[in-house]
Amino acid sequence: MDILLDGLNLIDPGKDPIDLAGGYSEEKLTQLMIDNWIPYFECHKCGKWDYCKYAQKHPANPERSIDIQCGVAVDFVRNYINTTFSMIDELSTSERQAYLNSAYYLTCYVQNSEQLVGSFISEDYLKYWGEYAPWLYGMSKETSNFLADAHREMKDVPFFNSQKSVLFVEGESEKVFADTFLDIEVKCYGGNGRITYSKIEPLFRDYIERGYKIYLQADSDGKKHNQDVDKIIDKGLLPEENVFCFKYDFETAVPIHVFHQILIDSKLVDDTFENFSSGYDECTGLVKYTESKYGIELKKPFLATKLCEFIDASSRHSNLYYDEGFLKTEIGQFWYFLKTEIVH
Repeated sequence: MDILLDGLNLIDPGKDPIDLAGGYSEEKLTQLMIDNWIPYFECHKCGKWDYCKYAQKHPANPERSIDIQCGVAVDFVRNYINTTFSMIDELSTSERQAYLNSAYYLTCYVQNSEQLVGSFISEDYLKYWGEYAPWLYGMSKETSNFLADAHREMKDVPFFNSQKSVLFVEGESEKVFADTFLDIEVKCYGGNGRITYSKIEPLFRDYIERGYKIYLQADSDGKKHNQDVDKIIDKGLLPEENVFCFKYDFETAVPIHVFHQILIDSKLVDDTFENFSSGYDECTGLVKYTESKYGIELKKPFLATKLCEFIDASSRHSNLYYDEGFLKTEIGQFWYFLKTEIVH
């Protein structure tokens, strides 16, 4: 079966892209990639050549090899096309181009990593470099760049399922909480008005370019809207469903009776709930209210840790996904956002 690749191209290193037109069979596309992407190489220059199954010794000098295209890279290209070719037909034009670009960058990654590891394990090769041998280790940056470029393209090809997620949170407390319930990258951007579009925009665009799906937690500080968050959404950096805004802040989202119990269990406050809650104004915030009332300083990340322990203990006797009382609380809604809305 041939696949039409009109209007697409193959990256040709150091040259103009190779324009593709008409139909391509699995073998024709594979051979075109191999011919243009994998140079001929003397295997004896690779640290693995004495045991590599692809290496071919020179008939006139067994200490040297004949020039061949790296068998590891050749087999990779064949396997890449063989395992995905039948799915290309499902892709849009832009997705097909990303698929072809992914093949190039992954081929470069396979070739470079294979030869670089060969250099790392060859004592003779490292001795040849002498005092400059450490430079070889620095060359691994180019290899990692090829892999990063591949994933930048692969994020646009549905069947690769390679898109990663990152959650940006306002403070260390939120990070402690999110890290407990997520297995993705969580970054703290810092609050106190620092979530301005001008500062967050280049950061988000960098992550988007690297293939990440971005989620954001912010505070509304009692206002109807967080204007900076609204701008982030309006400018198209994030869809609204990827954002969670607390009405005030993380700590104030905790039910006051739970907050009180955490303080009691942590021996930070020794008071009845009735007296503790008397005079509380939500606009003040639970942390400021408690610090002012009892003359103590609260460590927010510590409180977040204790809150996580409280939720974990609750989950042992209640399915929190269906616990209406828990899910009505703002902290319960944030937990549910982390557990169900974010792509892990």
